[in-house]
Amino acid sequence: MSKGIKISTSLKRELYLSSRKSKNPNLKEHSKLYCKLLSKVIKETKILQYKKQILTSYNKTRTTWNIVKSETGKKRGKEEISLMHIDGKFKRNQQTIANSFNDYFLTIAEKLMGANQIDKLSQLKNRAPIHYILQNYRYPFPNIKFRYTSTEETEKIIKSLKTTNAHGYNDISIKILKWSPPFISSPLTYIFNKSLELGSFPPRLKYSTVIPIFKTRDKLNMSNYRPISLLMSSSMIFEKIIYTRIYAHVVLHKILANEQYGFRSGLSTDNAS
Repeated sequence: MSKGIKISTSLKRELYLSSRKSKNPNLKEHSKLYCKLLSKVIKETKILQYKKQILTSYNKTRTTWNIVKSETGKKRGKEEISLMHIDGKFKRNQQTIANSFNDYFLTIAEKLMGANQIDKLSQLKNRAPIHYILQNYRYPFPNIKFRYTSTEETEKIIKSLKTTNAHGYNDISIKILKWSPPFISSPLTYIFNKSLELGSFPPRLKYSTVIPIFKTRDKLNMSNYRPISLLMSSSMIFEKIIYTRIYAHVVLHKILANEQYGFRSGLSTDNAS
């Protein structure tokens, strides 16, 4: 809020109080007109400010949605979870809450997988999807061979990542990563190539910072939260390296159906028509 609008807001308050005490109809009418004019000025100032935010933003879509959420009251700030209902009791200890969230997020995946196994057994009996796949892919596809990466590819991927301050457990954000390619591209490339050679993903790169995000309903119920995993920025680079090789293999051997338009580079569901 600008200095002029702050002064005008305080004057509006004074004018409103004076009009309430006074029996002068002209003063009351003047107060109403002043309020309407000030509301219009504030609205126009907001529009100009939001336009400036969007034009100067790196991610215009995200900025636009943040403005929409802010205006509609749907934007949530970071909230600390100070109380949680665990095993029939209310817990305030932060370490206990964190451990309980870890256990919950780990076990819920196992429960869902168990439920999916039951569905798969019924599908095998019906032979619907499996029968279709066997009919269309009668011969095995060639095995994929992962080629080594290079410092040039590593640096190119670093540049392509969105600049954010979000980071994993090692506190190195993508923003910091983009400042240091000349110093880290060689050691990272060595680690990536060693992983490709051994066929093993480094255990430390699997670590992530898990943040529980509240969805809806009761905030004390753990099932009303969904996990957001913040990976290490270096593991994101390795994922991109693997993705480019798998996608190239899939396209080269025509593994994807011609009718697959979504989630493919240069294609969208608009092409389906």
